[in-house]
Parts: sequence; structure tokens; C-alpha cells
Amino acid sequence: MAVAAIIAVLDWWAVATDRRSIERWAKPAVMVFLIAAAVLIPAESATVRWAIVFGLALGLVGDVLLFADRFIPGAAAFLVGHLAYVVALLLVTQESRGLLVGAVIVLLVAVFVGRQIVAGAWRRSPVLGGIVAAYMLVIGIVVILAVGSSSVVAAIAALLFLTSDALLAWARFVGPAPGGRVAVMVTYQLAQAGFVLAIPTLAIA
Repeated sequence: MAVAAIIAVLDWWAVATDRRSIERWAKPAVMVFLIAAAVLIPAESATVRWAIVFGLALGLVGDVLLFADRFIPGAAAFLVGHLAYVVALLLVTQESRGLLVGAVIVLLVAVFVGRQIVAGAWRRSPVLGGIVAAYMLVIGIVVILAVGSSSVVAAIAALLFLTSDALLAWARFVGPAPGGRVAVMVTYQLAQAGFVLAIPTLAIA
């Protein structure tokens, strides 16, 4: 985790200063070390651990594809990775009050942000609009289940992921997003690190 953190800071600097040659290896390297940490960190459930490791691995694939400007394959990789997080979170204890809070958060984001993102993607292509809508649905489920879980760390990680995805999609389909690419990268990598740190706190119900 310490090595991942050092490389992540280097990656944020590279993004801020537009040093693409450093981004090319730094972003995937962060994920490699996070995956290693996820394999080694103590876990309440091996099933939950490996579901999250699978999600992280698909995040690594998505990072490489997005850097190569292959948005649809990259989004598909992240979509499947989020489904792996859904599997992990479905295995753990859920609290009805937390699920309700998560649902309210997702609904507000969908109404005020998601609707415009899907409309922007749809104007480019109905297929792209459908993919973006499906992606938003899945990340919404991740947020609801994470907030509903007993893990505060998982909830924070999911909310950071939602923030990162919303910023990225807004910049691509609507207009300039607050914080630019740096904000997208910081929230994304903190989210992935959060899911790693959540592994010891997620026990099967």
C-alpha cells in the first residue's frame, strides 16, 4: 500500500503537468501494487477477497484501455469489475437504513448529474448511451450496497468511485468537470485503495 501510495502521488503530478510518458506506466503500476496488497491483506472472507481482487484486476485492464483511448472496451472492463464488487458486497451483512441512505444518494446523483451524462452520451450514439446508462446503474448498486454494509471504509470507497466516474463522464459527454483530470485520478485511486482496505472489514453474513 505504501508503494502504491508513492506511485499514485507521482501519477497525480504527472496528470497535473501532462507528462503522459509517466502516466503510461504509473497508473497501471498503482493498480498492480493494490492488487498485491489485496492478495496479502488479512481477510474475514476469502470469497470477498477474491471478488475484490478480480474487480481490481479488471480496473487495471480498464486503465490500460482508457489510456489507449479505447473508451467502450475500457468502460466494459470497469463495468465487469464493478459487478465483481457487487458480488463481494452481496455476501456481507446489509443494514436497511444504510441501504436507504445509499439509494437516496444514488437517486440524487442520477437526477442532477447522471441524466445529463446519459443524454450527452446518447447524442453521440444510442449504443454508447445504453452502455453509459448500464454502467451508471451498476455503480449505483455498488454505492447502495457499500453504504448499506457495515464497512465505513467500503462506503467511502464506493462514494469516491461514484465521484470519479461522474467527473470523468461529465468531462467526456457534458463539459469541463471541476478539478479536471487530476480530480478524476485522485478520487479513482483512493477509491480502489479503499476497496483494498475494506477487505478486512467485510465478513460474510
